[in-house]
Amino acid sequence: MTRHASIYGCYEIDSIPGQPQIAHCHSFFVPIDRRGLKLGHALKEHQVKTLAAELYDYATATVDASNEAQKRVLEKAGFRRLDTFTNSKTGGTTELWGRQITRG
Repeated sequence: MTRHASIYGCYEIDSIPGQPQIAHCHSFFVPIDRRGLKLGHALKEHQVKTLAAELYDYATATVDASNEAQKRVLEKAGFRRLDTFTNSKTGGTTELWGRQITRG
């Protein structure tokens, strides 16, 4: 696990076990008092650049299906929804998103 922070917020990146070229992005956080300022988009851009610099080929992320703000951030950053499932831990609906990472 690698934690990253920027002036926009913070996030974590983990390599998928047995697939070190695939990253799972999680713990994406913009401080509550700074939300609504489009910082989530800037933070996701920072994350994608970090993924490229760390030589990942693909990235995944999960999001609660009701989190429309986070889904807008993911979509704008080039992620697409891959699947939706009922989360047995929360009872809610979780979405799996992913995108290819390009370098250069």
